Amino acid sequence: MFTRLMMLLSLLAVIIILAMINFTTPTGVGPLGVLVFFTMVYIVVFGVVNLLVVGFVRLMGYRRTERKEHYYAAMIAFGPVMLLLIRSFGSFNLATIGMTVVFVVLGCFVINKRL
Repeated sequence: MFTRLMMLLSLLAVIIILAMINFTTPTGVGPLGVLVFFTMVYIVVFGVVNLLVVGFVRLMGYRRTERKEHYYAAMIAFGPVMLLLIRSFGSFNLATIGMTVVFVVLGCFVINKRL
């Protein structure tokens, strides 16, 4: 049920992103619009990663724990959004990519050990 809801929200977020890209500019939309844009990007990436994680768990034959799957998806989905934020600040290099990967891997490690 949650996966279907996330796919519907992801589709709605894609529509909102396309509307924002076509009808506004970053300076014209203001800080709240930029926040909405990054939130919508996160929702889209979370929906896609959620499907990939659920598919991977089913393919590997692990015991299904939906809560853990959603936490993994949330942590992994934050990586591309973080890279997009870093890119918007203009300091995108190999070190920032490495630190983002380390952050996501450590987050997944904590999820694995705590849940």
